[in-house]
Amino acid sequence: MIPIQVPSLRERREDIPLLARHFLERFRKTMEKPIEAISPEAMTRLESYDWPGNVRELENTLERAVALESGREISLRVLPDRIAGYAGGSAIGVSAGQNGEFPAEGLDFEKEIAEAERRYLQQSLEKSSGVRTRAAELLKISYRSFRHYAKKHNI
Repeated sequence: MIPIQVPSLRERREDIPLLARHFLERFRKTMEKPIEAISPEAMTRLESYDWPGNVRELENTLERAVALESGREISLRVLPDRIAGYAGGSAIGVSAGQNGEFPAEGLDFEKEIAEAERRYLQQSLEKSSGVRTRAAELLKISYRSFRHYAKKHNI
């Protein structure tokens, strides 16, 4: 064997969009999902993340994102918090910025609540390694309520 020294992914950020699109295409076909692209916001976060797990972590992240995404493009809401950059603040933190101030132009209340619900469901599933009963316990809701919200958000 010949040892080959390959720089880490954080040292070759220009490869991230190419790899992300490759993984998107692979998992999109495997899971038979109509996802066509990665949103510009999500791609920016993917490119700025340091990827301590290198290419394998990127691959796992895209597989998870494709599994969770219900739209036509990978959005920030399906990326893990460590990548998406959520501070876990209030429900208005998404539109208002992380300072939690109410936006002068107002906000879409229903959308903000739905995004917060989805984010907390995903976080609880991550912390519980996918065990739904434990995720419900972390959220301090019944398993039946957890199932209801998971179905509502296609999780």
